[in-house]
Amino acid sequence: MKTMTCKELGGVCDERLQAGSWDEMVKTMTEHVKENHPDVAKDMEKMHNEDPKKWSKEMRPKWEAAPEH
Repeated sequence: MKTMTCKELGGVCDERLQAGSWDEMVKTMTEHVKENHPDVAKDMEKMHNEDPKKWSKEMRPKWEAAPEH
């Protein structure tokens, strides 16, 4: 299990999100942003439409570097 904040994943708050895999974290972050930060969700959707892999390329190394707990 790893924990990262919304901010560490490109969001705007310090809420801690937990997941056991990168795919699970993507889903958790997506749900968190949609529910809590609709303006950020729109920006992320726009970025995804322009370059579907951009966010993952930037954030996955941070996930890989985060400690297991």
